[in-house]
Amino acid sequence: VEPINNGGGVLGQPLEIVHKDGGTSSQVAIEAARALINVDGVKAIVGPLGSGATQSVAETVTIPQQIVQISPSATSPALTVLEDNDFLFRTTVSDAAQGVILARVAREQGFNTASALYINNAYGEGLANVFKENFEREGGRVIELVPQESGQPSYVSELRRATEGNPDVLVAIGYPESAGVYLREALEGQFTDQFMFVDGTKSQDMFDRLGSEQFEGSFGTAPGAPDSDAKSTFESLYEEKFGELPTNPFIGETFDAMVLIALAIEKAGENDGPAIRDALRDVANPPGEVVGPGDLTRALELIGDDQDIDYEGVAGSQNIDENGDVSNTIEIWKIEGGKIVSTGQFESP
Repeated sequence: VEPINNGGGVLGQPLEIVHKDGGTSSQVAIEAARALINVDGVKAIVGPLGSGATQSVAETVTIPQQIVQISPSATSPALTVLEDNDFLFRTTVSDAAQGVILARVAREQGFNTASALYINNAYGEGLANVFKENFEREGGRVIELVPQESGQPSYVSELRRATEGNPDVLVAIGYPESAGVYLREALEGQFTDQFMFVDGTKSQDMFDRLGSEQFEGSFGTAPGAPDSDAKSTFESLYEEKFGELPTNPFIGETFDAMVLIALAIEKAGENDGPAIRDALRDVANPPGEVVGPGDLTRALELIGDDQDIDYEGVAGSQNIDENGDVSNTIEIWKIEGGKIVSTGQFESP
């Protein structure tokens, strides 16, 4: 928001952000979205984070009320085909892509068999199924896909089921609050010591709590873009503000979502849901002068002069297709020296 407001804000006014916690829960997120719209009067929402909550908010709140919703991290393939009247967008790539790359990396690491523990929601189920389809297409065999509910004190029964056939690797598809429990139990109970991870389990805090040395050399995938001027500029802005570089996933995608909404409001000339929706592709897609995180003042000036712009984001091009999706790359990361590091590999299906 700061670089937008430093450039004059939108429609001549400072941009204001109102936060509500979605709690990665559909019901909590629905109530948060209703409060944002009905109490705070917002016309566009960045979020929620999880796919299940994103779909619930869209179907229950934002689509009926004609509010633009951009999730920076909801990756379920089901969102692509949702009947949303073009009000639901995302700045992260679908798990239809991540599942392909996850399977490819697993085979490249020499794993012939695999099982997965997945969070029982649209995100977990969608990614697990795409992984299975592609892992087996690559010549591997998935022994078990085991759903798990969040918030349980123990996952020993799920672990037994997932590892009964002695898979070469266990894929942890979920969120840190649950994965942190079953990963500890997997190690302590000697169920397995070979793991792979995804965007939802890309958490340095989780690995630090568990003892990151126990996962040394493990690989994971997450939406991510290769180095670019946009990414470098964003990292400089972030480090200047917070004193460190971002390590959690979807920080860049969140920045991109916020910027696109701001530029679309300026382009539309009004803070109105349908007008913002109709202007999003105008500021995100070619043709137009390419602008990035360091050019937001210039972008606002160009819009004010009725010129076309093409926003190239931290997370990639951010060109929005007819389904509200973007087609960016998947980053392959690993645990090295106890830290999450990029391998420098960014792949597309």
